[in-house]
Amino acid sequence: MNKIKELRTTTRMSQSRFAAYLGIPVANIQHWEQGVASPPTYLISLITRVMKHDGFINDDLNARQIEAIRQARATLAIEDMTFPDERMSELKDLVSGRITREEYQERISASMYA
Repeated sequence: MNKIKELRTTTRMSQSRFAAYLGIPVANIQHWEQGVASPPTYLISLITRVMKHDGFINDDLNARQIEAIRQARATLAIEDMTFPDERMSELKDLVSGRITREEYQERISASMYA
């Protein structure tokens, strides 16, 4: 596995989400992972530094410990959220699998701008 794919896999992000996270075109990620092109060495160092800063890489913790921290952060973020009653039914639909995450996000976005 090449270094860019290894870094992206660490985040558990898709190529498009990883590209958005880094603020670069998704085609760059695709080309680097496919071996069509190679990123400059300094760029890999910068990406690694950003990922360390954001908590995706921690030399003191193993992968299982990092995942536990991510799960705890996600749980705390959800616990701090408040939902109006009309949003709860959509959240229930998401959790029960009646709608996809993308459909849920579209509904929330649409209601924010309505």
